[in-house]
Amino acid sequence: DFQSAQIEELLTQYGPVGEVWIDIPAVLPRFYRQELYDQIAGLQPETVIMMNNGISDGSNYPIAKAWPADIIAIERFLPNSHTGHVKLREIEGKKYYMPGEVCDPIGREWFFTEDDQPRSDAELLGMYLVSISRGANLLLDVGPDKHGLIPEKHIGALQRLRANLDKLGL
Repeated sequence: DFQSAQIEELLTQYGPVGEVWIDIPAVLPRFYRQELYDQIAGLQPETVIMMNNGISDGSNYPIAKAWPADIIAIERFLPNSHTGHVKLREIEGKKYYMPGEVCDPIGREWFFTEDDQPRSDAELLGMYLVSISRGANLLLDVGPDKHGLIPEKHIGALQRLRANLDKLGL
């Protein structure tokens, strides 16, 4: 009840939401994951819904732990180097288009820590280029500090990544 009430508040009180993550959905029963999915989709129909399937390259999608969803998490890995991200998946007897999203922090930690430095410009650019070349989106986690602000070092890294992509015409 608490989780459902929070989702209702977040999706009705703060404007459009681009993506909703349900982290560690395997602890939730299948019927409740479906209820959450339906609730989110009903409140924000344009929102992409991810039931985070855990650390993997996205090759094997654990339906029993992460379905239903609109997208497959590729966490702490890049998509499979031989096949790339396979977008068409058979799930419960039906074919679904399931884009992949490489999810990784801009540094090494998911949450803000003072000493966590952003990855090098070359590594961030490489992560982006490999992700898109293998058919997936890149989502960099940039955690706010204790004051709710994005650290300047992370802003700078993101701005340099944008500049490097601009140089490549991307």
